[in-house]
Amino acid sequence: MNRPKVYKILLLEDDESSAKLLLHTLERYNFDVTHVVDGMSGLTKVRNNSYDLVISDVNMPYLDGISFLEKGKDMLKLTPVIMLTAVGEKDQVKRAAVNNVTAYLLKPIANQALLEKIAQVLQLKPENIIDKKEFPLVVNVTELSISQMQLDIKGCPGKKSAEEIYDRFMLTLAGRASFTNLRMNLDNAFFYEVRALQILDDLIAKILKQTNIRASSLFVDSEFFSNHVVDLQPYTYLSEVNIISK
Repeated sequence: MNRPKVYKILLLEDDESSAKLLLHTLERYNFDVTHVVDGMSGLTKVRNNSYDLVISDVNMPYLDGISFLEKGKDMLKLTPVIMLTAVGEKDQVKRAAVNNVTAYLLKPIANQALLEKIAQVLQLKPENIIDKKEFPLVVNVTELSISQMQLDIKGCPGKKSAEEIYDRFMLTLAGRASFTNLRMNLDNAFFYEVRALQILDDLIAKILKQTNIRASSLFVDSEFFSNHVVDLQPYTYLSEVNIISK
């Protein structure tokens, strides 16, 4: 299975608890979320970036959600917008209607309602939305010889997975300095995570700094690199090792 499309979402929400709930829901799936807390910050984001979807609260400091749409209409163009509204905001909803709001969600937002609305607005089929929890991270370490080890990583990583994988690897290494070669095998699900390359770069950095393994003796093997053009320049350590594409 190839890497699913990652949909870029701009979220405008000033309420911390609401934002946390929305981010927790969205980041479980193949959504890359940028969060800002007011309309002015939102304008800066849409001025310099493109998004597949905007999700915006109505009431925010500095610049409310509807004023954000009014001022940003030339930059947003055909970008769909889901407006988050509360009971009693009928006047704001009327004002939003003339600013090409695609859909509305009534607060508090239920997780399933949010996903269904996103799927409706972006015209996504069920198979287009990937639940990363269906691909739990599995790490196996194998000694291939007196000097070579193999690190097999399956599933989708979380934000702290670099530390988790590294700890498992070092536990198997058990302080022995004889291992100087490492082969890392990654399946496609690893790259369902938006930050997968950064997680991989952080993992490689830890291994190179704390063991006798050098970049020239570390091989990263995944068909992901065969199916995607990847710019490795931003990743200091990943760009130094040997990439093998299946």
